[in-house]
Amino acid sequence: MGYRNYNRTSSNSIWNTSNPLVMLIILNAMMLILLNFLKSIYTFSSIPESSFYTNIYHYFAMPADLSTLLMRPWTILTMQFSEVKVFFAISNIFWLWVFGNLIQDLVGGDKLIPLYLYSGFVSAIAFVAISNIYLVDLSSGIYFTGVSSILLGLAVAASTISPSYRFFPLIGGGIPLWVITLVYALVDLSALANNLVMIIPHLFAGLMGFVFVKCLQKGIDLGDSMNSIARKFSSLLTPSKKQGTSIKTTSFYKQGTKSPFVKKSTITQDRIDAILDKISQQGYEKLNDEEKKILKQASKEDL
Repeated sequence: MGYRNYNRTSSNSIWNTSNPLVMLIILNAMMLILLNFLKSIYTFSSIPESSFYTNIYHYFAMPADLSTLLMRPWTILTMQFSEVKVFFAISNIFWLWVFGNLIQDLVGGDKLIPLYLYSGFVSAIAFVAISNIYLVDLSSGIYFTGVSSILLGLAVAASTISPSYRFFPLIGGGIPLWVITLVYALVDLSALANNLVMIIPHLFAGLMGFVFVKCLQKGIDLGDSMNSIARKFSSLLTPSKKQGTSIKTTSFYKQGTKSPFVKKSTITQDRIDAILDKISQQGYEKLNDEEKKILKQASKEDL
């Protein structure tokens, strides 16, 4: 069952923002710009392109060689944002927006980045394992960036949440989300048909997306601990505000004895859940005007 998490926490978090998807897109775009800027320096300096990959890029991409990986442990994170080819990077950002937006709308923004990172970590572990099993002698020269594999994890997760969700509903009833995901997976994997070392990480990322959503549907939030750590880390960086009453408050707002007006919502959580169940089963376009109005009002009121 798909549902939107309206119960947002007010505490600051590294990724618990109003739109985590925008943060992911910005990170991918910034890394693309940075890497290509550094690459252009090598190009205009007439330095071989291979030097850029050796001296710069391989410190962002994750190596298959275990000894090199131990010297560069940060690459298990940076490889999730480090696409240097412009065409592939733009394609990745587009699909990140498509699948990430669906996940964020259906299960809440605080699930998106944990799912993104988990898919990246799982694909990274699978890459290192398969490289050191099948290509032991060549592992020292193999590097991995997991942006495209992560997208497969997001695509599978979105389809698992709401497979009947439809794109372009006005055209012949629309295209089901599961069809979009299937086509995306076939295109993604066919491009790697002759490279088992790359196919396996993609498949594991897709499996991670499926497992993440299935656990969520059973009430197990795999991203909860990650969000909790992020909030604690963020609170250390955010100075605490001093509690006190300002002269303005005591002079103008706290003079009466009556309690101030408190706005109470007339929309029940059961009503919202029923509407979201209908979206999950039939798609958003099946909602009537009243249900759409209720969902919009609930979103504004943070129910």
